[in-house]
Amino acid sequence: MKHLLLLLISSLVLYSCEKVSVNDGIPSYISIPSFEVSTEPNQGSSSHSITDAWVYFDNNLQGVYPLPASFPVLLEGNQNISIKAGIKNNGIAATRTNYPFYDYYRKEIVLKKDSITLINPIVLYAENAQFHIIDFESGSKVFEETTNSDTSFIANNDTILEGNSGGVHLASPHLTFEIATEEVPLPKVGTPIYVELNYKCNTTFQVGVFANYPQTVTSTSILTINPKLEWNKIYIDLTSTILNTNDADSHTVFISMERDINSTEMAELYLDNFKIVY
Repeated sequence: MKHLLLLLISSLVLYSCEKVSVNDGIPSYISIPSFEVSTEPNQGSSSHSITDAWVYFDNNLQGVYPLPASFPVLLEGNQNISIKAGIKNNGIAATRTNYPFYDYYRKEIVLKKDSITLINPIVLYAENAQFHIIDFESGSKVFEETTNSDTSFIANNDTILEGNSGGVHLASPHLTFEIATEEVPLPKVGTPIYVELNYKCNTTFQVGVFANYPQTVTSTSILTINPKLEWNKIYIDLTSTILNTNDADSHTVFISMERDINSTEMAELYLDNFKIVY
């Protein structure tokens, strides 16, 4: 028994010494200021709102770092690094995730102790990603006003981000605005489905899904988006909503807004670079 106890103590001491020798090493440093997204012609705008870097070495997660990122690693020499772009899911800071439709940035780098390696990742969309794009340019798919809307949608207006944009002005006596995509054959098996959207507004608006059944249509509001007086980009997760209505014949995505009847201010909403990605 005494011999066994001595063996355990010796093992613990040896493990502790090895651990200290690793942790006391001189680190190398990595700096990732920002990402860039590169798109093909059929993938729409390259605008993005990447907020985090998910960093892997040899497919093992090193850490998740808010941008701009600068962090130490206890590695040196030639290393295979993979970086996944991270986003705020539904625009919520507490629900950060890596975006499934941006591919990994992969590179072999050389790390030097006590030196900084600068990386500016350029990411592409995943090869199998599919898109339904409304960017208000010539030949683009379009939104259509629903029967709930008492206001016309302006497909081209003077408030622009990239090329043309769409918008709506809600002023008395008009109260309600709602538009929807055409029916989109989205996968219904729980694979990721997102809406990407650039927007600018002075009042809240909603994004949701219509599930189209043979005898009825159900409506699910997924997210209420708060006012932003400057152009902003958001990633809206439709996955669970589509899965929960997977017996529907088809789906459409809607955007709606109501004017505060107690306000004398005109409600404004501008949209650009709308994408359903699946």
